[in-house]
Amino acid sequence: MKRIYSIVLLLFVILLLSSCQIGQEELDFDAEFNRIYALIPSIYKEDLLLPSGQEPFTIEYQIDNEPLIGNVLDFELQPVDQEIELEVIIESGDQKEKYFIPLVQIGNKQLYEDMQKNEIFYKAFLKADAYIPNIVISNFTLHTFMDNDEIDVEYTVNCTEIERGRVVYTFPLEDVECGVYSSITYDGETRTEIIPFTMSAVEELPRTSAIYIETEGNASIDNNYEYVRASLSMYNNGDPNNPYLEDIPLGIRLRGNSTLFMPKKSFKIKFYDKTRLTNAYQEKDWVLLANYTDQTLVRNYVAFQMSRGLDMAFTPTYVFVDVYLNDEYLGNYMLTDQIEVTNHRVDIEENVSTIDTGYLIEYDLGLYRDPISMESQNYFVIEGIPFVIKSPQQEDEHYLDGHKQFIENYMNEVFDALKDGDDYKQLIDVESFIDWFIVSEVFKNVDSGYSSVFYYKDAGGLLKMGPLWDFDLSSGNQGHLGDDLRGPEGWYTPRQDKNRLFYYLWQYPEFKEALKARWNEVYETVILQVLDNIFNAADSITYSRYQNFQRWDIIGSNYEWYTAPEVYAIDTYDEQVWFLHDYLEERIEWLDEAINDF
Repeated sequence: MKRIYSIVLLLFVILLLSSCQIGQEELDFDAEFNRIYALIPSIYKEDLLLPSGQEPFTIEYQIDNEPLIGNVLDFELQPVDQEIELEVIIESGDQKEKYFIPLVQIGNKQLYEDMQKNEIFYKAFLKADAYIPNIVISNFTLHTFMDNDEIDVEYTVNCTEIERGRVVYTFPLEDVECGVYSSITYDGETRTEIIPFTMSAVEELPRTSAIYIETEGNASIDNNYEYVRASLSMYNNGDPNNPYLEDIPLGIRLRGNSTLFMPKKSFKIKFYDKTRLTNAYQEKDWVLLANYTDQTLVRNYVAFQMSRGLDMAFTPTYVFVDVYLNDEYLGNYMLTDQIEVTNHRVDIEENVSTIDTGYLIEYDLGLYRDPISMESQNYFVIEGIPFVIKSPQQEDEHYLDGHKQFIENYMNEVFDALKDGDDYKQLIDVESFIDWFIVSEVFKNVDSGYSSVFYYKDAGGLLKMGPLWDFDLSSGNQGHLGDDLRGPEGWYTPRQDKNRLFYYLWQYPEFKEALKARWNEVYETVILQVLDNIFNAADSITYSRYQNFQRWDIIGSNYEWYTAPEVYAIDTYDEQVWFLHDYLEERIEWLDEAINDF
């Protein structure tokens, strides 16, 4: 009996001790919290490092169920005091207790506003600085803060001029140390900083790649149908120590029609073996465009960029180069593709003995003035418009007598359907017609209803438009047009006396609606980008265009049939670039309103 009593007593003691232990731990959680509570100020005005737990406790802090990293309570200045609730989680083993501490984050309206203003000025100057290069090698555009109408900025520069927000490169003989003074106004306060830069000496400017052509026996190049034997070398960045190609044999001839009679000639070059000139692909035939009538040198370049932006098939290559012929500097040229059927250019079926094969044709009223081309008979006429068959050619091995008749019949079917108001979607690829039209109309290209208008049709496929070509006489540069046609307003391509196919398409409301949809789809990303692309292109050839217009002193002095009076009145290169920009800006605005009024 005594033994049973002893066992019962022992169990009672154990239970009592366990109960005391549990109570002790509960007291310890509260004590740990009280310790923490005493260490944390109820009001704070800077970052707080909160205390860690003491053994055997660990502590986690949260605000709005988000843990504080490293037990740091960040301070963010606010215009008024902010009340927050700090959550304290105390853990020991598998036990956890949660407590809450109310805190006040001190606010200071004036200090807060000053800090906000300082931050705005800091970011504004940072943005202004980012647009000013350390070494200036061309004109460049200053940031105008158009994204924040509460910020005004004025710039001055101590070594040159600022024209419409662009710092003008002055071609100094030696490096010049300069500074841009940025005066930024916000909330009635103006602060000024100077950002230094170096204007590079003209001879230190980057060079475009250079092409040197040597004709056999220094023979002259006199026409556009006989190739002269020659060799070509090409140097990256114009550096003779950095050859890309050396002494590659080829033939060279003049190219073009009206440009044949201009002092600065364009050329077609033909390698005996396929050769890579642009790091893109190998071909035998390449073109060097002189752009003599374009006193910015960039109209073709920017138009091709727009074609690339629209993802048009077979956009020609556009690369600026300097060209030397028999050691004579000829000027800045654009190296580009020959418009022809190849795997890398107009990639359609060719060299097969079937009638419904690939066709490349050109709408070319210029044929009437070229008797040599008319002798070939490889063309047909619809409504007085000659269409030259570029592929297949009569001399091709796989040429069939029925090729000419097939494509002529197909084009007649297109014309008849459009004239009669019939469904044309089974005959033409509408998307390619619209993209071609957009570029041609934005630039108001004089040739869009005359020549260099290409169409292609793959075997069994629809008629498509492209590639785009020949934009040197466009965008206000068409001196042989009347004032009513030359200006930035008004439709050009779909006139009855211009491109007849678009004149007929203009009668279809659904075509206009499709044009409107595509225009608005690419307006922000492609069409407006043209305006920036003008300056990017011009700035990329600073040294080359400087040399070009020393060789061809025509700005403000060359008045020929192709020179618009507005262009003739401009006597600096920079003003020529601004004329192009303003023309296209006004043109795009007019088109946007007209198209969205359909």
